[in-house]
Amino acid sequence: MKRWLLVGLITLAPSIAPADPASVTTAEDTVNNARSSYGSAESIQQNFTTPLMSADSMKTFDGSSFTSQIGCSGSQKFLEIFVAPATGGDIGTLTVSQDVDLDGTTDNIFAPSVPISGVCANGALSCDPGTWDNCNALAWNVNGSGEIGMVPTALENLGGCYCVNDSCGTGLVMSNLDKVLNDLGGGATGALTSQLDYLTVSEVGVTGPMIKFYAQKAGGCAAGSPMLKAYNSSPGSIASDAFAASSTDSNFTMITTSAAATANTSSLATCNIERSMTLTETVSDSYFDVKIASQGRNYVTIEFDLKTGTWSKSSPSDGTNLQAIVPTLDYDDLCVTKGVSISAAGYSLWSGATGMWGNFDTTVSFSILQAPTCLNDMVGRVKIQDTAWSSSAKYWLGGNFRFKTLDVQCDISPDSISDGCVVYRDDPACDLKNEDADSVNTINEFVSTGLSPLPSTRTFTASYCNVPVTRDWWEKSRTYECSTPASYNFDDALERVDNVQTTTSSTGYQDYLKQPGGSVLTPSGSLSTLEEVAVDSCTQACKTRKPRLANDAVQDGVVRENRTSPTTFDYFYHECSSGTCPAGPGETVVQACGCLNEFNEAAATIQAVRMAGRDTICTTGIPSSP
Repeated sequence: MKRWLLVGLITLAPSIAPADPASVTTAEDTVNNARSSYGSAESIQQNFTTPLMSADSMKTFDGSSFTSQIGCSGSQKFLEIFVAPATGGDIGTLTVSQDVDLDGTTDNIFAPSVPISGVCANGALSCDPGTWDNCNALAWNVNGSGEIGMVPTALENLGGCYCVNDSCGTGLVMSNLDKVLNDLGGGATGALTSQLDYLTVSEVGVTGPMIKFYAQKAGGCAAGSPMLKAYNSSPGSIASDAFAASSTDSNFTMITTSAAATANTSSLATCNIERSMTLTETVSDSYFDVKIASQGRNYVTIEFDLKTGTWSKSSPSDGTNLQAIVPTLDYDDLCVTKGVSISAAGYSLWSGATGMWGNFDTTVSFSILQAPTCLNDMVGRVKIQDTAWSSSAKYWLGGNFRFKTLDVQCDISPDSISDGCVVYRDDPACDLKNEDADSVNTINEFVSTGLSPLPSTRTFTASYCNVPVTRDWWEKSRTYECSTPASYNFDDALERVDNVQTTTSSTGYQDYLKQPGGSVLTPSGSLSTLEEVAVDSCTQACKTRKPRLANDAVQDGVVRENRTSPTTFDYFYHECSSGTCPAGPGETVVQACGCLNEFNEAAATIQAVRMAGRDTICTTGIPSSP
């Protein structure tokens, strides 16, 4: 509805005033500056490509400069191609020198052992010297070490091929040296840059029969320069680097704090995602026995170690054939992890010892000289004493010392995720604005920071259990920004448009302004517009042509062999300057400066190619009947 209002005001019939000369001049200057800065391949290279790949400043149309470098400063010669014709007109010498690692030293030299009879955009053709017989196609190729070379291929894999030996004309290599060098070099550098992500061609130079290419290596950037190769191997760092840069960028701050960015009807909602689990502790009494026996006399005493399940004779002991059975307990589990205690639980006679003779003595007493505890590494001492004092070896002593501890089972439940954010995450009107995962800021102002928390450990405890659990994260705190629908009423605006349209004349109109209290103001307004500035209906251009030998190479041979004339023409289009056609050397003007329209010719050419293809291809493999 806002659009209707603008259209209604724009389509009025105003009075016409002369155009402001200063405004016309400013517009013309802006257009001329744009053409001079980006109107040709040379100016684009100088004013756009070079500043992007070097320390040179880029300039706006009004001359203001700024830093735009996205590549590394400094260039290094990395490829050199030398050609020399042989008898028969073929390229007999083709030498490609390459600095593979851009350290200033030539690492690879490629020189094909066959003559080059034709040049292609992505390779070459080798035929019998001086002829167009027994031709083989070669394509530029980069091996695993980054070295350039050529490998055999099918002719249909090559493009833009043309003949250069004497079968097509005399002295074609030297008379077209720049084109030959640029086509060979373009194919080689195209193969290299498609395989080596760190390579950026920055400069090309032709000197006689040699072409040199210079490059910048992104991996060799100085500290602080853009690391294009680093981003290629680690694209995730782009977001974190962009976030870090945005915090100090005035333009970013201006945009994010602008009225347009902040004037929205939205609300903030906070929520948490928590990971939890439950520790279940089961405690029950557990008993174990230490059994000892000896043949005769009055005393039997041992010292035992529950950690190892071993024992030794101790004083007082005056019998023989001492025996003992001592269990082995897990010290770390009982004492370190669970911290349970060990206590005496009773005594009893033990008549199960082996190898004893005589009578089993039942008039004995039991003593715990040292109770086994966690503080003394679970080492205890116990004693049995004959209370009848017979001192006879025909009696033997045996007893059982019972101890009590606790059997503790510690069980951790599977992870439970309490997601309090699901309602906002599933709402298309809500966007995640901020997130902290275990106090690490992972999302800030809708942008990923590239940070993530390290795995952390929480210990779940009960009366005896202490269970450590490690997870990638435990708690996420999120803030969502949710937009709320806003209703707009354009009734007053539509009334205003209708009133302005119906009251408009060639000189003015009557406005319609509704006031907050309901009253209406109808002030009059005048209309005027600038006189239209006369401009050309098109960009003046001309068409030229330049003769050359028809030495293009195709599957069927050289084009000139199938033509009545060996000469063909290359056509060029030039933008005119002050009504003059800037024709190049050897070019003849075909169409003078004017508003050219070559659509019909282009359409006819495309149709001819299409129909020629239909004449030479049988889609089913079986010729159709007339």
